Amino acid sequence: MLPELDDTATAAPQRIPSVRGSGLAPGEQLGHFRIERPLGAGGMGEVYLATDLALDRPVAIKVLPDGVAKDPGRRDRMIREARAQARVVHPNVGHIYFIGEQDGRLYFAMEYVAGYTLAERLAKGPVPVEEALALIRSAALGLREAQRSGFTHRDVKPSNLMVDGHGVLKVLDFGLAAGDPHATTDGPVAQTSLAGTPLYMAPEQARGEPVDFRADIYALGATLYHLVAGAPPFQAETVAELNTLHASAARPVLPRKGKPRLAVAAIDTLCAKMMAPAAADRYASYDELLHALELASIAHTRPAGFWARTIAAGLDLMIVMIGVALVEWLVAALTDREGANAGPIFTGAALYTAVIVARWGKTPAKALFELEVVDLATGARPSWRQSALRALVMLGPPTVLAWGSTLAHALEHPRISDLTGFAASAWFGLCGILLLHAAARVPGKRPPWDRVAKTMVRYRTQRITPL
Repeated sequence: MLPELDDTATAAPQRIPSVRGSGLAPGEQLGHFRIERPLGAGGMGEVYLATDLALDRPVAIKVLPDGVAKDPGRRDRMIREARAQARVVHPNVGHIYFIGEQDGRLYFAMEYVAGYTLAERLAKGPVPVEEALALIRSAALGLREAQRSGFTHRDVKPSNLMVDGHGVLKVLDFGLAAGDPHATTDGPVAQTSLAGTPLYMAPEQARGEPVDFRADIYALGATLYHLVAGAPPFQAETVAELNTLHASAARPVLPRKGKPRLAVAAIDTLCAKMMAPAAADRYASYDELLHALELASIAHTRPAGFWARTIAAGLDLMIVMIGVALVEWLVAALTDREGANAGPIFTGAALYTAVIVARWGKTPAKALFELEVVDLATGARPSWRQSALRALVMLGPPTVLAWGSTLAHALEHPRISDLTGFAASAWFGLCGILLLHAAARVPGKRPPWDRVAKTMVRYRTQRITPL
C-alpha cells in the first residue's frame, strides 16, 4: 500500500520537506507566542509548541507553510479551520485560542494536547474492544457538537484523534471542515475540492458529492474497524482502487484474534451500519450512533448475570404463587371447592410478567436487584407486543403443560397427568440451562425468550449520553 493513502487528499503534490522550511526557530515570536520547538507538519500546515506569554501556558501554533502562504485556497481553508473549531466548545474537541498574522504568516493558537494520537496507539497493535468503543464514543460526542455548530469535519482518522494526559480524547484538525456556522439545517454541504483521507473516506465524499455528518460517521466506522482489527478495512495500491473498494466491495469481517466472539460481532454490526456505502443506510443521527455504541459496550450497558436473574425470577414466581393461593383460598371459602393446581400459577406468572414489564420495564423482584428489561434497539422499556412475546416464549410451554396435566387428572389419566407435570418441571430446568449458557457468553447475555422478543435484561444504569 502506498503511504500517501493515509494522507489528506488535498495535500500538495510535493511533500513538505521539513518543519524548519517555514523559517521559524525556537525563541522566535508570533504575536505574544514564543516558539519552543516543532511538533509536526502536513499538507494543511506546520505545527509548533509555543508558550503563550500573556497567560504563561503551552499552546500549539499552526502556521501556513511559507511555500503556499500566498495560495488563496489554502489560506481560506486555514481561516475556515480556525473559525470552525473555535465555535465548537466541547471537552472532546481541541480548543482554538487565537488567530493572527505576522510577517506574511497566517497562524492560529490552539490547545496543546500532551498525549498521543490514535495512529500512534495503533503502532503498538490493535486496541481492546471496550477501549475502542470508549474512544469512538468520545469522538462521536465531539463530532456531534461540531454538527450542532453547522460543521462536518470531513477528515476523521486516527491521526486526527488525540488522547491527552487525562485519557480524554479530542478531535483535532478541522482544516477540511465544511459548512455554514449560521446554518439552521443539517443539509449536505457541497464540496469545493476533494477532501479527506482515502483510507477512511466515505464513497460520496470520494466522488466529490455534497456531504453531511454521515460522511464523518463513515470515517469514524472505518477508524473503529482499524482500532479493533489493527488494520484499515480496505487497503490498495492506488487512491482510485481504494475508493472503488469503499464504494462497492463487501466490508471484510473483523478478525477475532483471541477476542470474545460476541464482542467482535457487536463491533462488526456497528461498523456495517456506520460504513454502509449509501449514506441513507447509516445512523440517522449522532444520538442514534451514541446509543448503539452504549448498547455494544458492557461498560455502559451491563447485561444481568445468571444468579441475579434466577433469584429475581424465583421471587417473582413466589409473588404470583402467593397471589394465586389467596385467590384460590377465597374461592374455596365461598364455594366449598378445592383442588389447587399449577395451571393458574403459570397463567398468572405469564400475565404478571407481560403486563408488569410492559408497564414499568421491571418486576418488583427485578427492581430489588436493580435489573430492568429493555428493548434491545432503543434501550427503552419493551412494547406490549414484545413483553407478551417474551412471556409467551418463556412461560407458554409450562402453562400449556400444567393445564394439560389438570385436564388429564380430571379425565382420570394419571400417567398422562404425571408426564405433563414432569415435562413442565423439565421445561424450567431447560430454561435454567439456557440462561446459564447465555450468562457464560460475554457480552450479550440473552436467552431464547429475549432473543425472540429483541429484549435484554441488564443492570439498571443511568444513561450518560449528554443531550
